[in-house]
Amino acid sequence: MSTTATTATSTQLPAAASLLSTSTRVQETLDPCVVLMKELLAKYQHKWNKKTHENGNENEVDNTNHKMYSLAQGIVHWSPPPSVSQAMISAIQQQDQQEQELLHQYAPDEGLPDLIEALKKKFKRENNLPCSNNNQSDHDDDDDDNDDASTRIDVIVTSGANQAYMNCICTLLSEGEQCIVFRPYYFNHVMAVQMTRGNEALRVGPMDNDNGYPCLDWLKEQLENNNNDNKTKKIKMVTIVNPGNPTGVSIPTEILREIVNLCKLHSVWVVMDCTYEHFDHNGSNSFIMDGADDDDGKSDNDNDIPTLGFHCFDDENVVNIFSFSKGYAMAGYRVGAITINTTTEQGQDAYRQMVKVQDTIPICASRISQIAALGALSAGRQWVLDKVRSLDGSRELILDAMSSLECCMGGTGAMYIMGKLPDGMDDLVFAERLIEKYGVAVIPGNFCGLPGWIRVCYSNLPFEDCKVAASRLKSGILDLCFSE
Repeated sequence: MSTTATTATSTQLPAAASLLSTSTRVQETLDPCVVLMKELLAKYQHKWNKKTHENGNENEVDNTNHKMYSLAQGIVHWSPPPSVSQAMISAIQQQDQQEQELLHQYAPDEGLPDLIEALKKKFKRENNLPCSNNNQSDHDDDDDDNDDASTRIDVIVTSGANQAYMNCICTLLSEGEQCIVFRPYYFNHVMAVQMTRGNEALRVGPMDNDNGYPCLDWLKEQLENNNNDNKTKKIKMVTIVNPGNPTGVSIPTEILREIVNLCKLHSVWVVMDCTYEHFDHNGSNSFIMDGADDDDGKSDNDNDIPTLGFHCFDDENVVNIFSFSKGYAMAGYRVGAITINTTTEQGQDAYRQMVKVQDTIPICASRISQIAALGALSAGRQWVLDKVRSLDGSRELILDAMSSLECCMGGTGAMYIMGKLPDGMDDLVFAERLIEKYGVAVIPGNFCGLPGWIRVCYSNLPFEDCKVAASRLKSGILDLCFSE
């Protein structure tokens, strides 16, 4: 198996085409597949705007459903909690002139203090991360108020999880070093490495297509050879998305613990993308949270359903990434967060250097978006989990729609199912024909390093729309894969 990433549809100009040229690294970076799918939907939209009867009378429009449906982009169909709008309205209508002026100014690079404090409480309670009250820059060496004095976790608020990952690449990965991702991979992670360090900085490892877990034997072999082979570039970091995008698989905690320990043994960073922490459908990383909040004594819910947290790792070589885009339905607000263990000097340096990166790329996450995120947290974890539970029916619809395929992966985590097309079938061609003939968009596996597969999202449509889209997907698979 090749250990480099493949570029699905990268567009390059001939070298002599112009004296004005663009970055070779950007040219060699994967094209954004979600944008491509939107372009294809637009390309064939005219066929679905108005269907006419066979007599060709354009005034007689067929009464059947001619909407187009996207099962491509990983978003949710619900709206943010009401507390998000309330927080923004309150901030905008703030009467205090000083507070009004602050609203239009840059926020601190690392994030608004109130949001950081709320996130630390959330990470401690919901993710088993022992966060201190103050960020690393505010610590007093003689006064450590952390409950676990041996571990300190600090936070940087980012403009979404993708920018958080770019921070990690720029901070942790030097020229000439390599980052491991596992195939099928999340395309934006690969794009970030390609764009900043080049395709040669990627080392792509296998997953077991039966369960969607990273291959530990392969990882162990790579890490053991890391310091012994002077001919290959050194591995500096390993990227894990859990629950998985694009796999739709929740990796069990014990597997993740092995990965973290292996990497720690070889002084390698582990970047854990926990964007889908609320979508741990089979409970592979779940634990029952305390029934009451430490501050106000209120439970997340008024029923007997226990609120489940999502276990994360606080090891010194682990950087965790979080997002408000999925569970809280705030994709357009662009708010994410990074946690770093700053107990050691290396961790403290990583935090300081990452703030430098932060100041260079966004300076800070949008202030009004951070206020909105603070409002979202007040809705509580159970608000999100209830929304996620409502996806059970849609997930079953998509699993049924893809049941004729030889192999499917996913359904235990995140919001995706991957399916293997018949041997020899081009997933890019299949995806375009599915849009043209059936009005349904999916992501070709080419963009995830897995040609011949497709990724299907089951969270981006309300149940009734998902029912229609799933029916079309099922018909499209049978027609395009098995009838031609």
